[in-house]
Amino acid sequence: MFDSIITDNTFYEQLLRSDGNLLKSCLVLFMALLISRVAPLSRHLHPIVWFHQFALLLSKKVNHPQRSAQQQLIAGIMATTLLVIPIWFIIYFILSLAAYPWFFDFLVLYFCISDAGFKPVAKDVISALEHGQKGLAKTYLSPWLMQNTASLSEMGICKATIERLLISPSYGTVATILFYALGGTPLVLLLHLFKQLEHCWPNYVPQYRYFGAAVYWINRIAFAVPQWLWNLTLVLQGGLSNLGAMFKKSKNIQGVYGASSLYLGAKILQIELGGPQKMTIGNAEYRVSITKINPSRVPTIADVRNAISLTTWAVTFWLSFTIAIPILWTALRWVQSM
Repeated sequence: MFDSIITDNTFYEQLLRSDGNLLKSCLVLFMALLISRVAPLSRHLHPIVWFHQFALLLSKKVNHPQRSAQQQLIAGIMATTLLVIPIWFIIYFILSLAAYPWFFDFLVLYFCISDAGFKPVAKDVISALEHGQKGLAKTYLSPWLMQNTASLSEMGICKATIERLLISPSYGTVATILFYALGGTPLVLLLHLFKQLEHCWPNYVPQYRYFGAAVYWINRIAFAVPQWLWNLTLVLQGGLSNLGAMFKKSKNIQGVYGASSLYLGAKILQIELGGPQKMTIGNAEYRVSITKINPSRVPTIADVRNAISLTTWAVTFWLSFTIAIPILWTALRWVQSM
């Protein structure tokens, strides 16, 4: 028995020496994912909201839709560089010099998993609608959406809530896991900043079509794999009969990030999504035409609940995946040492 204890101690010492950094990174990632869901940061206190405000203020100054497409594109690239590079460099510098880099890794990852805080909001929206408080439901939704929520009907509120539930985990949870594995916290932060700029300058809005084109194409390439993986997870949760919907290209929502997730979610939930949106840009209000996805039955409060259930189980799969990797790795090392 004493020999067994010595052997175990030797194994764990060797494991920590050879794979300590890997196991620590997995633990930091898992804790960030877990705590972001157990204790999500209020939207009003989230640093991303401040970043959004800076991006919108800068775009008001330098985005001039009446100018040529090339001038708008150049202005957008310069604005993107001005917003992203200084923030990324400062945080990268802090991470490089920090005495406890794992703590700052955790903080950055926690802030980057920005989709985690929306599930409680979706539940609050359901509660408000059930009590006939449509205005309160719009207030809950407003900080999370670029579109103007003031004129949304109950059906519009349900659509907007479901769409956010279906799209955000692909660039929040899934992308964070994948990019952290590929390039660590600096890569997660860099691409998350690009993603947030797309929220501020949506490509499907005419005023940002050229100004935000560079950001849109960077995100389209960078987030292609996370989005595909998220769609696969939705299929696993929603039924393999929907597998064919993953490979059908939606022609109706050009420029909208997560179009394939919306199409897949609409098929799984058997509801209609998409449709025109109203945006307030500067002091003017614009109506943006977006064709309806899977025109059929309009969503109800029950469908919002189904969307919460679908996406919760899908996210749980990725949480389980992050903790399963170090466990399986440790088991393999144990077998190898025998």
